[in-house]
Amino acid sequence: MTAFKLKVLVADDSKLVHDVFHQISAHSTIPFDVVSAEDGQQTWDALNRGGIHLAFIDVNMPEMSGMEAVGKARTGGNKTFVTLMSANANQRRMQLAQQLRVYEFLAKPFTTEQVMEILKTYCRVTVPSNALVVDDSATVRRIIKKVFANSIFNIDVTEAGNGQTALDYCENGEFDVVFLDCNMPGLPGTATLERLLERDAGVKAIMITGERNESRRRWALDRGAAAFLYKPFNATDVDGELHALFGLRMPQLAGIEPMKLARALPTPSAPVEVQW
Repeated sequence: MTAFKLKVLVADDSKLVHDVFHQISAHSTIPFDVVSAEDGQQTWDALNRGGIHLAFIDVNMPEMSGMEAVGKARTGGNKTFVTLMSANANQRRMQLAQQLRVYEFLAKPFTTEQVMEILKTYCRVTVPSNALVVDDSATVRRIIKKVFANSIFNIDVTEAGNGQTALDYCENGEFDVVFLDCNMPGLPGTATLERLLERDAGVKAIMITGERNESRRRWALDRGAAAFLYKPFNATDVDGELHALFGLRMPQLAGIEPMKLARALPTPSAPVEVQW
């Protein structure tokens, strides 16, 4: 049986860049085949045909820029996991890359390790992550599910309305992460956390609360919580915590302040803003 390989689009007008990716492919622990494009039109054609798992696209190419090709593809509904590349990775370009829902922006020259980290992240985000959301408010649980829908991670949600139900679910099922509200009637989140950790010291629990309480945050983290999120949080916050939880490198784009006014390129529909 032939082993499954990712199809990785490498779009660049430099033969050297294509050679680098072929060398990485030859030694990669994550099997992938290189699909080559040498200009913007070929890039858009490859994205439009489909079948590409992830793409590394140079910003400056003949016929059409890499950003224009991605913007055209996004307008048509293409959701390929894209990394842009350029020797000039300035802030404006990174902000435009954010508008195009690009995962990362690699400054040339980049390293094999950087490419492998992106491949590793792609493999993890496409595998379903089982999350238990524990909150006594059905409205809050519904909002959190909407937040998850804008995450780059593929999150399957199980809901629990109280601490005891959460303990029962964890007894009978395995979860990659538990989002646990601090303040609940009956068994509070802090006590639920302690009982979860007593059963399994390796459980990954992210505590959530709308109450700014630094001593409680420190207590939860010292006790063994993986992270602490204050409501309202968004998909970027969730993505940051899941990157850390799964041992993934955060993309450089995550630290760039979004552009507020520029609309220079065609972009996909913006994520729905969730109202808490």
